[in-house]
Amino acid sequence: MAYDYVIVGGGSAGCVLASRLSEKPDNKVLLLEAGGGDWHPLYKWPAGFAKMTKGLGSWGYETVPQKHMNGRVLRFTQAKVIGGGSTINAQIYIRGNKHDYDEWRQLGCEGWSYEDVLPYFRKAEHNSRGENAYHGRGGPQAVSDPAAPLPICEAFFAAAGEAGIPRNPDFNGELQDGIGHYQLTQRNARRCSVVTGYLNSSVRRRGNLVVWKNCTVNRIVIDKGRAVGVEIDNADGKSVVSAEREVIVSSGTFGSPKLLMLSGIGPADHLRSVGIDVAHDLQGVGGNLQDHIDIFVICECTGDHTYDKYAKPHWAAVAGLRYLLTKKGPLASSLFETGGFWYADENARSADIQFHLGLGSGIEAGVAKMETPASRSIRPTCARARAARCGLPPPIPRQRR
Repeated sequence: MAYDYVIVGGGSAGCVLASRLSEKPDNKVLLLEAGGGDWHPLYKWPAGFAKMTKGLGSWGYETVPQKHMNGRVLRFTQAKVIGGGSTINAQIYIRGNKHDYDEWRQLGCEGWSYEDVLPYFRKAEHNSRGENAYHGRGGPQAVSDPAAPLPICEAFFAAAGEAGIPRNPDFNGELQDGIGHYQLTQRNARRCSVVTGYLNSSVRRRGNLVVWKNCTVNRIVIDKGRAVGVEIDNADGKSVVSAEREVIVSSGTFGSPKLLMLSGIGPADHLRSVGIDVAHDLQGVGGNLQDHIDIFVICECTGDHTYDKYAKPHWAAVAGLRYLLTKKGPLASSLFETGGFWYADENARSADIQFHLGLGSGIEAGVAKMETPASRSIRPTCARARAARCGLPPPIPRQRR
């Protein structure tokens, strides 16, 4: 079997690449995904996200015991389903801070300044708010405002204002700083994953595009220093698929370096120590992972102000009926659609913490469940904030810049 392009990993990047490369009829494209299809309703309902961090569509990864967290083991949700993270995430549509892109450009990454990437963000969007300098219409990725915010969100905005954090109606617009509603990757109160946007039925009917699900890639086949194909393992057993032009590795934060190292691409000494023949000594593969940590504050409410009661079977049935009839209510909510960006370090060049107001407790794995709760997570967004503090101080009032 031979294709022009073999794409390993049918997540957000893989689906987009498969769609774009197969636009040219002469390109024969194969997309390989280890997970299954996005057939389950929970993949489509916005609130289905609540089940995703606890197993559905996930590899089920956990960290090793963390020595600076009293040996705590943390779940590490990585998607195992077509569409990848876009199929199981909370649908929050956030771009990187414009200063990040400009810094990449200053470090030598030509074409990656904010001014360079903004046209591509606009091209990808179909924003319910319409088209302007920061947003586009007609793109494959649907973006819309929350369909089911609760009044407690307004109380959250008021509390932020008292702490000196201003309201921001568009985190992907002129300024990221502030508190407000996130826009979501949804269309008509349904998740719009990259499968919906880029691998829809018309794209899948292209004769030059083949998608194989439930297909594990064991290694990249290398001949004379060139990637010429992949060894796959599926229901039919092991076989080799040839790539006439390129093997594209888009298997995520863990999957991509794992595949490279299993193929002999990585730090030579480490590969030899675990019995892998070295095809290419490439330092850094499998190392230097940086990630943020969530700090959850679980709060009791004065009354029935969240979606918690809908965890009970009879209320869940009510929520399901309401969603089917009106596309409103808890099933139409991503449950983390309110938050914002602000400063732990008042001298930071851009916001270094991110807030989420959770419209219920016990939503994500490892987060406690309460009787009358709401939850707020504070997420450091840069290394300086993570390194500077073990706990976060109260927000520092700051003028909008």
